[in-house]
Amino acid sequence: MTRFTRRGRSRWIAAGAFVAAGALVLSACGGGGGDNNFGSTTAPQAKGRQGNTYVSPQVPSGPAVTVAADTAYTAYNNDTAANNTVYNLYASLPVLASATVLDNDGTPLVNGDMMAGITEVSTNPQVVQWKTKPGVTWSDGQPWNCKDFYLAYLAGSGKIPGFTAASSNGYGNIGQAQCLDDTTFQATFAQPFADYIGLFSQNNGDLLPAHVLEQKTGVADIRQINPQSPPDVLARITQFWNTGWNGFDKSVMPASAQYQLDSWVQDQSVTMTRNPAWKGNPGGPERITYRNIADATAAAQALQNNEIQVTANQPDVNAANLLRSLSAQGVKFQATSGASYEHLDMNFKNPLFADKAVRTAFAQCVPRQDITDKLVKGVQPDAAPLQSLMFLPSQKGYQDSYSQLIGTGNAQQSAQTLTQDGWVKGPDGVFAKAGKPLQFRISHTNVPRRVQTVQLIQAACGQAGIKIVDDNDPNFLDTRLGAGDYDVALYAWQNDPFTSSHESIYKTGGSQNYQGYSNPQLDALMTQASGNLDPNGYLAQWQQADKLMAQDLPSIPLYVQPNTVGYTDKIDNVWYQPNLGAMLHANEWAVSQ
Repeated sequence: MTRFTRRGRSRWIAAGAFVAAGALVLSACGGGGGDNNFGSTTAPQAKGRQGNTYVSPQVPSGPAVTVAADTAYTAYNNDTAANNTVYNLYASLPVLASATVLDNDGTPLVNGDMMAGITEVSTNPQVVQWKTKPGVTWSDGQPWNCKDFYLAYLAGSGKIPGFTAASSNGYGNIGQAQCLDDTTFQATFAQPFADYIGLFSQNNGDLLPAHVLEQKTGVADIRQINPQSPPDVLARITQFWNTGWNGFDKSVMPASAQYQLDSWVQDQSVTMTRNPAWKGNPGGPERITYRNIADATAAAQALQNNEIQVTANQPDVNAANLLRSLSAQGVKFQATSGASYEHLDMNFKNPLFADKAVRTAFAQCVPRQDITDKLVKGVQPDAAPLQSLMFLPSQKGYQDSYSQLIGTGNAQQSAQTLTQDGWVKGPDGVFAKAGKPLQFRISHTNVPRRVQTVQLIQAACGQAGIKIVDDNDPNFLDTRLGAGDYDVALYAWQNDPFTSSHESIYKTGGSQNYQGYSNPQLDALMTQASGNLDPNGYLAQWQQADKLMAQDLPSIPLYVQPNTVGYTDKIDNVWYQPNLGAMLHANEWAVSQ
């Protein structure tokens, strides 16, 4: 499973154009095309784009569509640290409106169906206003307005400890938040925030129904709540926000976008139907079902059998080859460079990783080139090992920060590093020091590509004298990652268009810093960078932060996951948007019988 940290929860405008908020949710790089049926690599413009605004377009009414991916929906509130995954986002995109909408190429557009505007009214101090259109409502008839923005600010600001928000990026920079009237939310920033356009965005999915929370907690007006409010009131608010929107309960989960939640089969599927209170143009499919099919090849077979109409599973060579072979049956396939980066996080709670030499030796023996060649190139032929943690190859600012430091797999170099640090190889071929063997787990979800990744690492690092234990847990991301219950974690962050979203992952005490990494120099640099309103200075400081991370080696970048999507030609166009997936503009799908 790919964890999309909203760190964006995802990322993409050229750094400094707009500069935006969020968390990474736990790229337009060419990938081939033409006769090899590799797939389109040029993002089609959303049908609803009108300049810098998005307005839902008119599309023909069509039959139901079922979309498959590899992990199930679990929560309506995707903004908590526990729930923050791209899979919950898939279900919320058609249901929860936001202030901005991403185009397929990653450009943030003002949501013209819901917003009258987003305006930076002052730069010193920085003051930004979000103004909603009058008369827009939730599916239960209640207004969608400043209250919902104020609740999102409260939850994300970090000023009320009880909220378990996945990230405080951007919201924590706000010094004063107020509703000037029912439709106008104003933020005065205590510290400038370049990526403000990313607040209240689809990347975050954080504009939840404040009126429902008021009803369930007995709060008369959420706008009167602040960090000094009575502790018992804050406790009721935070408890409901953290857990009250888990699972599925239509009575507390109204819709503000084109579709509304209709039904749920736990661990299997969630279904959405058109929202009758939606005032814009309705979505094309009469019903959308998001279904969990863990195995990518099984999902491809389900598409072949017309049990589903779209598959957007994690990249898999066998599934990609099957989908390519179905073109004569009307199946279309795309594989393009994505925005999720596979990586290994070392847990600093494990004393082994307090030793820089151990971190370095492990990074040196990980066969990054071999992993990419065997597990990724069959899907995307031009794939290469990732050499940055702050930037993707498709982004302005990307530089190679790792190849000279750790290479792409060298067992002999790894063993030499350990020997120089006083480790001694025993008769069993495993290094030890002070009587303790160099052995640890790599934890991951039960995705075949990750199982194979660990097998390749075991073989390569075993030659270096490091013993790796495969810890395959289907529930790892849901139950253990956030608790820091691992030695090394193998998973992916979904990058977003806003580099500042990395703060919550790598800053000391960050809400998504599950590995317990801390570097005060990096903390200060990221704080400076996120508030740098000069585009060139912003970019340079994040590049500096990337180099500093590489020197510390808390994590090892592996590769950028390709985006793969297969779909029936009865849908006019499906595009896997690198940050938000294949369901981003599902309302635009024209579906024929």
